[in-house]
Amino acid sequence: MLIYDLLPGDIVHLAIRDQVPADGLFLSGFSVVIDESSLTGESENVMLNAQNAFLLSGTKVKYGSCKRLITTVGMRTQWGKLMVTLTEGRDDETPFHVKLIGVVTIIARLVFFFVVIQGTFMKKLSLGTHWIWSGDEAFDLLEYLDSCHNCCDFGS
Repeated sequence: MLIYDLLPGDIVHLAIRDQVPADGLFLSGFSVVIDESSLTGESENVMLNAQNAFLLSGTKVKYGSCKRLITTVGMRTQWGKLMVTLTEGRDDETPFHVKLIGVVTIIARLVFFFVVIQGTFMKKLSLGTHWIWSGDEAFDLLEYLDSCHNCCDFGS
């Protein structure tokens, strides 16, 4: 039977090295151990029994054999949902991404601020006028800082 022929309610036999074709419930079996690393990333195998009875598509039978009841097929399985999520190409930003952009923006603005201040102060120091500030020089400094606000805007 092909995986494309499976429907919810079908009973399927699985043995060692079989890939689980659809989500389903463990009905009976002998020493069934499942490798879920392809789906969950966990390296530890999972022992199936009456208390831990759910098998996820995309996982593999490491040891034992079992009969199971198919509950979900195709893109409605956990594997299918994962594949849709990975292939959608979503542009959604994660909370971590938003915070990271905020931190990068703050750091860039601070670096630019200190570079402008240091450059202006070194220029005035070389002219010997570091203690004398005119209104135009202060205004120029504020314009630099405003341009810093505009140039270092990473989406915040």
